[in-house]
Amino acid sequence: MTENDRYWPQGFFDELVAMSGEDLDGLPLSARLEDMYRRAAEDLTADMIADPRRVLSAQAAQRAAFEARLEARWGPGLDVADLVIQEALESGMWAYSLAAPAAAACQNHKFEALARLHGKAVMTAGEVRVLLRSGYSSGALARWRTLHEVWVVSLLLLNGDDELSRRYLHHDVVETLKAQEEYEETWEALDQEPPDWTADERDEVRAELADEFGPAFLRDYGWAAPLFNDKAPKFKQLQERVELDHWRGYYRMASHGTHANPKGISWNIQILTPVEMIWAGPSNAGLADPAQCTLIALSSITVSLLAYAVGDIPDSEIDIVDKSVAIVRQQAILLLMRQAIEALADVDDQQKAEVEAMADLVSQAATRLQEGAAMTAEDLSSELGVDPEALAEALDAAAARGELLQQVHYRLEAVSTASGEQAPGTGTKHLPEQSRHTQPTDSNTTG
Repeated sequence: MTENDRYWPQGFFDELVAMSGEDLDGLPLSARLEDMYRRAAEDLTADMIADPRRVLSAQAAQRAAFEARLEARWGPGLDVADLVIQEALESGMWAYSLAAPAAAACQNHKFEALARLHGKAVMTAGEVRVLLRSGYSSGALARWRTLHEVWVVSLLLLNGDDELSRRYLHHDVVETLKAQEEYEETWEALDQEPPDWTADERDEVRAELADEFGPAFLRDYGWAAPLFNDKAPKFKQLQERVELDHWRGYYRMASHGTHANPKGISWNIQILTPVEMIWAGPSNAGLADPAQCTLIALSSITVSLLAYAVGDIPDSEIDIVDKSVAIVRQQAILLLMRQAIEALADVDDQQKAEVEAMADLVSQAATRLQEGAAMTAEDLSSELGVDPEALAEALDAAAARGELLQQVHYRLEAVSTASGEQAPGTGTKHLPEQSRHTQPTDSNTTG
């Protein structure tokens, strides 16, 4: 049975062949084929729909095994990272319950904005955590990109006056107007309900906003215009204002996983070594950068919120006990952050060292094989002082990356077979066109 046989339900192929001599009763061939293809698709998917878990059981088992290996390697570091996220959540809840009444009483817009931004930061960090534990470090880095934007805005508001925060919160109306305008152009095509506002009503609201906040307010980041000579800034300018522009390299790197630019399909943080194939699944590589970036941003946002909650809200009755608790919480989250970053860096260094060692092993093996010396897999592994299975795995991976010619690689297999043996890890299970990315893989490393 070939790979395509499952797309040819019983009788479909015979019917298709017979069509060339049939009287189609005036029906266009395309119409007849469309009906046949639909029926074929229905036959194909009927069993899938009836029991999806049975169909996906093999993939689920592969994913579970992959995630278990990822957990064995990265689990301890990610556990401490989880503690940072949990401490950030609890600190945010504590700060809000402590300061919200006083902030509401004096209509303190800054605390409301900072608290809401902190909530978004914690949620985004949680999304990063889920992606990392499933091996999607590229997606995790893309979510950190959002967290970085939250960090920038949070610092900008923290350093600004209450009016800046009021402008920021009210800019929600500008975003709503843009969304309504775009929705008006598409709601009929999407078969949805008509927009809430008419064009005249939108124009009226825009005029009111421009009159109150200035024309620049109607543009992206227009809420920050007073800081930039009443001109709407670019995000890059916001980064520079809060002295986080040194993160722009990471921010651009994260953009590759966010947008459909050419770099985003040719480079992937999940791949430690170049590989000539399309990557479409998880990997146990590349977790350190998105995790560490996330922890740094989240910790800073949390520490700032705690400081503002106990020290800067007018007429709030914060005693020495509450201030002490805030300081302890700040120190705790920073301590956990440093511990997590160190643990993740150690794993990353170990993983890269393994890859380098494997590359050296492949180089030595390739040299011996290219000399044309007849030897079995056991002879070669013994000569190099490595386990035969580790050697076979390294050669397979190198061949897949295009670093080692298949002919050289399988010269070892041919010699082994001639002596009644087969090299572990070689054979027909690996072909040049076989795609490792179709299932969860940790083939970038030795385990």
